[in-house]
Amino acid sequence: MKKMKRLVAVLLVGIMALAMLTACGVTPSAPSMRDTALEKSVAQWTVELGRSNGLTLTVDSELTEISNKCLPTAVKVENARLTSPNAHFDAVNKRETFFAEAKKGKTAALVPVTFTSEIEVTKDTLAYAYAALRADVQSNLEQAGVINPTKFGVTVTKQKEYTLVLFVVSE
Repeated sequence: MKKMKRLVAVLLVGIMALAMLTACGVTPSAPSMRDTALEKSVAQWTVELGRSNGLTLTVDSELTEISNKCLPTAVKVENARLTSPNAHFDAVNKRETFFAEAKKGKTAALVPVTFTSEIEVTKDTLAYAYAALRADVQSNLEQAGVINPTKFGVTVTKQKEYTLVLFVVSE
C-alpha cells in the first residue's frame, strides 16, 4: 500500500512538472497542422467558382509552396488580430515582408480568407466570403500587379478560433 501511494505521488509530481512547462498563452507560434483534405476541396471549389466568374484558374504547386511558407506568419496575423490591434499591425507588416521574400520576384498576391470556428468551410461559404471580400481581393490583386489571375496556390489550417485559407494568386 505504501509503495502504491509513493508511485501515485511520483506520477502526480511528474504530471504537475509537465503542466508547468506547457504554454498557457492564446497565441500559438505556428499553425497546428495543414488540413490537406480541405485544401484539395478548396482548390476544386476555387476552380469552379473562378469558372462561374469567367476565369480559368489552375492550381500551381509552386504557388502552393509559397502559400505554405507564408502560413505561419499569416496565422500570427490572425492571432494578433484577435488579441491586439497594435500587434496585428506589426504582424501584417512582417507577413508582407516575408511574402515579398518568399515569392522571389514573382508577380503574385497573398489573399487570406478567415472563417470563424462556427462556420464550416464549404463551396457555398467560400463563395459567400469571396463575394463579401470581392472589392478587397480585387484591390489586393491590382496592387500586386496581378491583372489577369490564372494560377493559384492554397493552404488551409484549422486553429481553435478560426480556419485560415491562404491563397497566393498569380497570372
